Amino acid sequence: MDRLPLLVEMTRGRPGHYETRHAGSISVVDGSGAEFINLGDTDQAFPVRSAAKPFQLLPYLLDGLHLTHPRGSEELQPDLAVMMASHSGEPMHTTRVAEILESIGIAADALLCGAHWPYNEAAREELIRLGQTPNALHSNCSGKHAGMLAVCQRRGWALESYLDADHPLQRRIHDIIATLCGEAKTPLPRSVDGCSLPTYWLPIRGLARLFATLAYPQNAPLVENRAVDEALGTVFTAATRHPEMVGGTDRLDTRLMEAFAGRLFAKSGAAGIYAMSLAACDAFPKGLGIAFKIEDGDPDSRVRALVACEILRQLDVSPEASEKEDPLSEIATATVRNVRGLAVGEYRPIFDLPQKGPGS
Repeated sequence: MDRLPLLVEMTRGRPGHYETRHAGSISVVDGSGAEFINLGDTDQAFPVRSAAKPFQLLPYLLDGLHLTHPRGSEELQPDLAVMMASHSGEPMHTTRVAEILESIGIAADALLCGAHWPYNEAAREELIRLGQTPNALHSNCSGKHAGMLAVCQRRGWALESYLDADHPLQRRIHDIIATLCGEAKTPLPRSVDGCSLPTYWLPIRGLARLFATLAYPQNAPLVENRAVDEALGTVFTAATRHPEMVGGTDRLDTRLMEAFAGRLFAKSGAAGIYAMSLAACDAFPKGLGIAFKIEDGDPDSRVRALVACEILRQLDVSPEASEKEDPLSEIATATVRNVRGLAVGEYRPIFDLPQKGPGS
């Protein structure tokens, strides 16, 4: 494979001289499923990791569990949002997941996602202050696992083996993802995710196509021989109305969705994966699915923030009116500061999207 295009570079006090450069691939697909912008190698497949969470939630909706949600209609949307979250482990997340489990009579120790320290600094420091260690509720994936346990309970499927790739729930999720991204004819390659569930490998264009179904659900293929536009619309609405549940305080996913006020769904994956769904609008009447991969994994999400915002700028997609001159610049912080807080460098995007239009 040829070298991937450079997307972002970081300079340190010497204009024209870079300290780091970050390459990757970008795909933009419209609601018809057609890729009309590609940069880099969008045929290369990667494990989609947490970017799959909105679609791992679909069995919950297709089985109608939202129609008899045990916590009532007022809690439905935020509960759905945390079920597709890579949350920060803040009390608003852990409490909600615990209450979901309690409402269906499943103990928290049924969660097999493992435990890690909260991403949120304040939540992490509070645990330390109390002399406590994190439990499974603090895992960024705990909401997803709670939703899966609810489906298994309703179906009478084994709870203790829900992680297994040959469990009926995981086979079902595989088939849903493969169908929606246009790869239904052959089994998707798989690996094991950080939370021990199967994760499937998709080309970057396939991930963009998957997110295009959220942007324009009426064009999504049939799943399990039925239309899924209502379920996909429910996913989009729950996430964009409760972005704080999908990520958390100061998290990229949350800040982007808040800036676009219901028009954009944004979801991070691990190791440099990112995906967005832009709802249908005048410029893009069938919406957009956008996906990209940062080759070096972008462990702190800084490069992904810059690339996501720059893609939206180049597509001429603007956030809602704001008192801030450029809300995206607040999200994609370019300035590099040292430990004393001095500005010592900057990150900047260095790519141009090919000038193509939907259907070209």
